[in-house]
Amino acid sequence: MEVTRQTTQKSVQKEGAQNLEQSLFFNILKVLGPIAGFTATLSPLPLYFWNHQPHYLPIGATFTSNNQTVQLELVDDRREYAHGLKFRDSIPKNRGMLFVLNKPEKVKLWMKDTHVPLDMIFLQDGVIKSIVEAAPPCKTKTCPNYDSVYPVNQIIELPALSIGNLNLKVGKRLQLNFLETKEQK
Repeated sequence: MEVTRQTTQKSVQKEGAQNLEQSLFFNILKVLGPIAGFTATLSPLPLYFWNHQPHYLPIGATFTSNNQTVQLELVDDRREYAHGLKFRDSIPKNRGMLFVLNKPEKVKLWMKDTHVPLDMIFLQDGVIKSIVEAAPPCKTKTCPNYDSVYPVNQIIELPALSIGNLNLKVGKRLQLNFLETKEQK
């Protein structure tokens, strides 16, 4: 005996429509799926590149030594401390960065993501307490720390070899001249 199923034209059309909808859905998914995955994969890249760009701050202070005036970008915000001179391919002669701390403390700096060698001058109220000369860029995952040795409330970073050109020595007092910014007016 043979069992047959009666089908109506409506049920055949309904199944065909469902198959067409499923086919259309999967075809769209085949196109949009990789695009969505690719977009999700690449979405952190703009943030990565933004965070890996040099930050340039306005000149906020100067000092003069050995008949040369040095212009310093001023960092007095904890968020900017970590960025410092990172990702810069060069620093002009007699230019650098001054970090101002709220209170004296022992400081450790490193050269991670810094592309040029730097001189570091650690100061307490304008008096040089210690110096690190020509700290090289760090190209490994773990980087050496450069210690202030003493509690300090100011740090100046300059291009390597600036210490000698400016005749800077431990114990010397630098007269830091803070410039008035638009925000202070």
